[in-house]
Amino acid sequence: VHAIRYARHNRPARDNFMFSGDVHDGPQPLDFFIWVIRRDDRTFVVDLGFDHAGAARRGRTLLRLPSESLSMLGIKAESVEDVIVTHMHYDHAGDLSAFPNATLHLQAREMSFATGPNMLSKTLRQAFDVEYVCDFIRAVYDERVNFIDGVRTLAPGLSVHHVGGHTDGHQVVRVWTEAGWLVLASDAVHLYQN
Repeated sequence: VHAIRYARHNRPARDNFMFSGDVHDGPQPLDFFIWVIRRDDRTFVVDLGFDHAGAARRGRTLLRLPSESLSMLGIKAESVEDVIVTHMHYDHAGDLSAFPNATLHLQAREMSFATGPNMLSKTLRQAFDVEYVCDFIRAVYDERVNFIDGVRTLAPGLSVHHVGGHTDGHQVVRVWTEAGWLVLASDAVHLYQN
């Protein structure tokens, strides 16, 4: 499993925390990653990142397109056949056009969340990008989306699990590695309240 940093956003610490009343403010940049799971027989990309247009809309610093980052591992984006999308926030769903031959593995309830009545709420929709959501709808019409309901094994030692919370259809990826199980949580958070 490889983590690939593709973008950065320089911002203060207070912008990185929710529900915190005691944050010592100062610089705390936020880095953006995609992941690559390489097996003998198959390569899975986890999440799509965002593209140049999305970076400009959000004021983010794009180091390189996520799809171009794959070349560091000798992978061409157009050869990727499997992309696992943990959720459809802008920083996970935006470089889709670079993966024309990929099946997108996505929780069905995530597509419903990103295209349904929840998007009438400005608070809920602010982390989505309507252009990227439309790209996913086109992928559905092109029969490129593998809709998942809950838990699914995609290959031996690789499964996706619905956890919700961050978005309604958020999923994590569980991978068996030489060191044991690894979970790519991709923004999954546990909110603790007293």
